[in-house]
Amino acid sequence: MTVSDRTAAIWIGVVAAAVYAGAGIGLATDYDYYGRLADAFLHGRWWLTEAPSWLNELLPCGDGRYCVVYPPLPAILSLPLAPFFPTAVAQVVASRIAGGASAGVLYYGLRAYGTPRTYALAGALLSAFGTTLLFSSVDGRAWFAAHSASMLFLALAFAVAARGGSAVAVGALVGISALARLPVALAAPALALLCARRAGTGYRRSLGGVIAGGVPLALLYVGYNLLRWGTPLDDGYAQLTQGDVFFNHGLFSPLYLLRHLKAIFLEPPDFVPGTPFFLRPHFIGMSLFLTTPAFVWIFLALREIRRDIVVAATALAALLALLPDLFHGTVGFQQFGYRFSIDAQPFLIALALAGDGLFRGIWRRRPTIIFILAIVLSLAVNIYATIAITRFEYWQ
Repeated sequence: MTVSDRTAAIWIGVVAAAVYAGAGIGLATDYDYYGRLADAFLHGRWWLTEAPSWLNELLPCGDGRYCVVYPPLPAILSLPLAPFFPTAVAQVVASRIAGGASAGVLYYGLRAYGTPRTYALAGALLSAFGTTLLFSSVDGRAWFAAHSASMLFLALAFAVAARGGSAVAVGALVGISALARLPVALAAPALALLCARRAGTGYRRSLGGVIAGGVPLALLYVGYNLLRWGTPLDDGYAQLTQGDVFFNHGLFSPLYLLRHLKAIFLEPPDFVPGTPFFLRPHFIGMSLFLTTPAFVWIFLALREIRRDIVVAATALAALLALLPDLFHGTVGFQQFGYRFSIDAQPFLIALALAGDGLFRGIWRRRPTIIFILAIVLSLAVNIYATIAITRFEYWQ
């Protein structure tokens, strides 16, 4: 990596984070689980002392104690803001900064991946403003804040792996990312393969380094579970699913796969007559390929799998990160688009770029016109939806 790439990455991250922060001015959230948890951390507690009725996913974890079910990374990122802002504001601002900053990290990772600067810039732009990451980060409610926090560190793990850096660092970064979104941990073996390929080392050595880097974070989360539930297992999620009609086959089941395939490929927006804003986001979600049309090029990248181990490792990372989501009881609603895709977003962006620009190991110098149009359409869809939902409450 050249200094100019690092400088460009920093500026892209700063500008995108500033745009995200500006897009959310005046907006907070009622679902400030993480902001409240950050305030609790500042006071030496891992539990909350009250459970408002609208925070219905807080669970009792002791006498007068209520615990946040989700992993704690977004609360940790909110800590610097918690002393100065209300809990809801601290949470959403941290979400926006993390989501926007991930664009710069992803640019750096894409350059390490081998993309020309034009493609890397296109990928950073697509990720920041042409996917559901934009709305999710700006909105910043608890479920969305987890995605933006995870995305930042998963993009970092991808960047280190793509340049053949320290496998231990890759494992640690995946572990940190998993402290926001547990499914991303499954991408670790594929990132170890990418790291080994780039570094010219053996896979076993790389995988061992990734495991060594991830184990301390896994132990940290086990300890957090012991504090909350008195067991190393993630008992909170199991309690949430009890009696829930969406989890009639447990938290995960192959029987849920069909509902996810429908959400990914077929879920349409709502058409509302009698208004110029007739196209409205549906809270259940919207097809990934309607939300981000540029992701159609992912399928073209698959032609390179047999001849390019780097593309194969990236595709495997995307698949592994999404596997738990595909067997999860819900498809991620309330949401715009299919938010679980953010768990694999660095890899999906890299694959989409490869689908347009990589052929037999050679990259084009710049994106094709049709791919540029797909990116522009992706930006239009996501910017429109973000404005429509956050400013006009167009969420049917």
